[in-house]
Amino acid sequence: MIVVKNLWKIYGKGEKKVEALRGVDFQIEQGEFVAILGPSGSGKTTLLNCLSGIDSPTEGEIFFDGVEFHRLSEEEKTKFRAQNMGFVFQFFNLIPVLTVLENVELPLRILGQKGKSVTERALEMIKKVGLSGKEDKFPSQLSGGEQQRVAIARALVHNPKIVWADEPTGNLDSETGAAIIELLETIRLENRTTLVVVTHDEKIAQKADRIFLFRDGKILRIIKKGESSG
Repeated sequence: MIVVKNLWKIYGKGEKKVEALRGVDFQIEQGEFVAILGPSGSGKTTLLNCLSGIDSPTEGEIFFDGVEFHRLSEEEKTKFRAQNMGFVFQFFNLIPVLTVLENVELPLRILGQKGKSVTERALEMIKKVGLSGKEDKFPSQLSGGEQQRVAIARALVHNPKIVWADEPTGNLDSETGAAIIELLETIRLENRTTLVVVTHDEKIAQKADRIFLFRDGKILRIIKKGESSG
């Protein structure tokens, strides 16, 4: 479903040159849960940004169901991203002046959908993430765990094929973080959504179908579920 070939990302030139990605190759199947595990500064977020089109690779190819994503214009990438991708971030990235309902409706509005169906779909997702009754609250009135649940509902409301999650539990306590990963996993299985999580937490990574052990801009090893990472 996702095919990545010889992906490089280089910042700067000469003595200031930084090779953030160094010839990354992999494939991810539809519905798979992959964890990209590595320390801060290893290039994990750069990889996620290139895969999602937020940043452009210096070299290499990215395919989604045969679509040559790396060849699309910025406008085409934006449209593809809106239709096919959802995002969950460490710091939630909710819009503070919008209610829970309005935040969750947003991806559908961006896609041009209107009417009662938008609200009904958003309410369905809010219920699914366990926040019924908080539709009219603003992000500042919610706990960190609740805000992340809103972010998950927003990421999944338009039934994307892929969800990118960048340190989704990094701003939460361990118990709340574990619940968030369990929620993502449950919804992924229900919708057969491909889930790619960037993390430095081995406990989270162990829940994935495969772990991409990431160091210094490249994949050192791919570990299947149940295998030792040692």
